[in-house]
Amino acid sequence: MSSREPMSHVDTAWLRMDRLENLMQILGVMLFRGRIDAERFKRTVALRLRRYRRFQQIAILDSEGAWWVDDPDFDIDAHVRHSLLPAPCGKAELQKFVAEMASTPLNPARPRWEFNLVEIAKGNSALVVRIHHAIADGIALIHVLLALTDPAPAISMIQTAENLAKQYGITREQVDAFASESFARAVAAQ
Repeated sequence: MSSREPMSHVDTAWLRMDRLENLMQILGVMLFRGRIDAERFKRTVALRLRRYRRFQQIAILDSEGAWWVDDPDFDIDAHVRHSLLPAPCGKAELQKFVAEMASTPLNPARPRWEFNLVEIAKGNSALVVRIHHAIADGIALIHVLLALTDPAPAISMIQTAENLAKQYGITREQVDAFASESFARAVAAQ
């Protein structure tokens, strides 16, 4: 038997505001250099999202109120998908794909979230994330997304920044400022 727990007032509000013309979903796109192994990604998501019950619960709105109910038929394959874009798999095709996802409601018969791993041009990957606001928003969602990542690269980047500062005789703050400016220029160029 699945458990049923009352939904918070804030999450209930998000659920009640959800309309076809105003979907209450958070949509994000992450771009990656190189191809991400789809099966490994799915296994990682399945393993790391286990600690967050909301990702295995269905949001129910009935005459008694709003509830979180465990999904007895939870299937990771329904939530983590591998998608291919039409040729040439570039920016325009990805934008069209994202626009379609943004205007498509999440399935209310299952937990309302979806990760689409998309193969894009030049052997790269994109991740299109859709999560209903009732599951998480703001800082809570950042914690969830960080839980999906490996901590080692962040440590390596900190060590690299400190090594660069020493190598060039500058402060760590100067390295960070340069990195921020470089990132801003790269984003502006796109």
